[in-house]
Amino acid sequence: MKYVLPILNKQFICFLLLATLLSVTPLIAETFDIRAFSDPQKYGWTDEDMRLEARDNLFLRNMLLDDYAMYAQSPLKNALKSSVAPGWGHFSINSYTKGQVFLGVQLGLLGSSLYFREKSSVEYKKYQKATQIDDIKRYYDNAVIPYRESNLLLGLFIVVWGYTIYDVIIETNNYNQAVWNDLIEPINEPALKITPTGISYRF
Repeated sequence: MKYVLPILNKQFICFLLLATLLSVTPLIAETFDIRAFSDPQKYGWTDEDMRLEARDNLFLRNMLLDDYAMYAQSPLKNALKSSVAPGWGHFSINSYTKGQVFLGVQLGLLGSSLYFREKSSVEYKKYQKATQIDDIKRYYDNAVIPYRESNLLLGLFIVVWGYTIYDVIIETNNYNQAVWNDLIEPINEPALKITPTGISYRF
């Protein structure tokens, strides 16, 4: 008997849940109005031509979205590129001038910081080995000054590095907007165009 009781309890609980679900479903269900769903007037279509034009526009915009997804770039991905290698994200969106500037500035700051850090390390080693008071003071001062310069340059490097990531996000969004504008521009152009070279008509 002790083995049958838990099974009955499980069956009873399942029955209660099913009964509750069946009783609540009609209360939350809404009637589906097929006439309201299929009424073209709600979209502003007054005739067949407007409906066909809306269908063609929808088809065309879906094609544009496919092309946009092909050419657009991810701001997050370019930000990760720039965080790894200075200017890489800018190069990806054809912003070569900015990419070269950021690359040159960051390499210059980082290289200078490492140079002064090494210079400080050399003087500090001399300071550790010095035995005369004058030499101790001179080597210590010679080690502290380049050490501070190294930290200052490293701080500037971090600031420029952070700004590069911020800038590549902005530039990638601008690049994507330009891609979309290039895709949609032929649609917004008038069918008949008069240019200095002649007259053109877009079918």
